[in-house]
Amino acid sequence: MKPFRFVTLLFGLVIFIFASCSSNTYEVNVNEVPLKVEFVNLDSLSFHANWNKRDALYMDLKKKDEELFNYAFSYSLEIPLTSDTAFRNGINRFYSNPYIAALEKKIATKSRWRKESSELILNGFKRLSYFIPNWKKPKTIYFVNSRFAASAYCTDKSIAIGQERYLGPSDRLIQQLPPNQFYGWIKEAMQPKFVSSDALLVWISSNGIEETTDNYASEMIRWGKMLFLTKICLPEIPESDVLRYSKKDFEWAVASEKSFWEYLVDEELLFKTDEETRMNFLHEGPFTTGLPTESPDRMGRFMGYMIVKQYMENNDISPKELISIPYNKILQKYQVN
Repeated sequence: MKPFRFVTLLFGLVIFIFASCSSNTYEVNVNEVPLKVEFVNLDSLSFHANWNKRDALYMDLKKKDEELFNYAFSYSLEIPLTSDTAFRNGINRFYSNPYIAALEKKIATKSRWRKESSELILNGFKRLSYFIPNWKKPKTIYFVNSRFAASAYCTDKSIAIGQERYLGPSDRLIQQLPPNQFYGWIKEAMQPKFVSSDALLVWISSNGIEETTDNYASEMIRWGKMLFLTKICLPEIPESDVLRYSKKDFEWAVASEKSFWEYLVDEELLFKTDEETRMNFLHEGPFTTGLPTESPDRMGRFMGYMIVKQYMENNDISPKELISIPYNKILQKYQVN
């Protein structure tokens, strides 16, 4: 395999040119978009309630969305659902754990973050509703304690946000997580600023644009479509945050776009159908496999986003029309800058 050819560029100049070519042509007056989404701090309600209130709370959640109920308690907290007694004992054990108690205390101080994030997320879904009216939207978004199971999880009705994963990598409780399970790059990704784009992206990926099975290129463009939609629905959020990159990593990715594209072409990776290729370029990790160790992870998602963004800038296509455009048509139009 040929080595990845990284070309060193003047980061400041590249970012200036890149930013100056971008303009927001997707303005939406969110105040005129009728959409109601309920935001519920399920974790706080559960933690502070007595068992009479808890029973009513859990029964209501199970009635509204049994899949989310099972995720929040059976999967995330590993609480048995075999009987009421086993379930109650599991909840009591979870909240009596000293680390969880400290975590709950810290989460309780994040009310401003929840409020601001809720507003961003709601406006994001209003824009999504405007761009693609026929897509379903979440009815409820729950802030939960997922015991670090996932940042965001969704069903066809709801989204669960694991708010403990947004405390920030420098938080004392995050630093206490076992390093053999939570590597440094995992902790570094626990940034509070990523929550709104995570919520939009997990919904779009689960209830909007279906996963492809053709080849790596088809999935790369799928991710590009999803990230592009997320960005135009959250115009206040920087591109680096939508991609879950630090500023440094984003600059590296932008500077390396041409080299990475040439690498994919030279190694004939675009039309590979094996799972390993997808994993290497699309999934989380300390860096992108096959690239220098200073590279950010998920360079395949970044590449897909840049290709779709360029396509949308050069063609008179609506976001709704974008969804159904074949990946190879978008790919053929891409011009390396």
